Amino acid sequence: MNIMNIFYPNIVGIFYYYLNKELNKYQEEKIADNSTSLFHASSTIIIAYYSLYLNVDSYFIFINTSGYLLYDIYYIIKINKFDILQIMYIFHHIVLLSYIILPYELHYWRETLLFAELSNIPNKLVYYSLKNDKKKGIKRSKITNILLKFQLFVYFILRIFFLGYYGIKELYNDKVEYIKLPIYMVSILYIFGVIWFVAILKQNIKKY
Repeated sequence: MNIMNIFYPNIVGIFYYYLNKELNKYQEEKIADNSTSLFHASSTIIIAYYSLYLNVDSYFIFINTSGYLLYDIYYIIKINKFDILQIMYIFHHIVLLSYIILPYELHYWRETLLFAELSNIPNKLVYYSLKNDKKKGIKRSKITNILLKFQLFVYFILRIFFLGYYGIKELYNDKVEYIKLPIYMVSILYIFGVIWFVAILKQNIKKY
């Protein structure tokens, strides 16, 4: 393995650490975490788009995402709160790291990251809105209800439909001959996504 594949992600991980630390000066801890995650999602979307459609080196996606994942694993270990959700996050991050080190010419992880992070943007907006409602003492504002519907629609189209499509392409990818263990593990992440979609759906139904 190229030593730079270890060095650059760690540098980016340090960047996300200090970004989060700076955001914590102006925001509550959980909102700062959400803002850090939003920065990663937004930057990944931009870099993935440029890589896919303007032929910018895909290595930038790798170092940005792997750096963020390393930072987040460190953060989870640091807070020392190993509940089911945090364990799922660690599993998610390790599986995703094993996936994005595969050759992009033979796999679809650039497309996967693009649509996955696009589907994450409404999640971040809903989180901000819910926190704002709580601060105002409102159960659920009109804006939050609109965002929840938008979140449900976007998540279904991008995460369930598009990522399902690329997941099938990976499983039946005849361009590779090696064992597809990372692909099978990523398929488990897709199941996590379906579970989260059901949770979003229930959140929307609660209104009624």
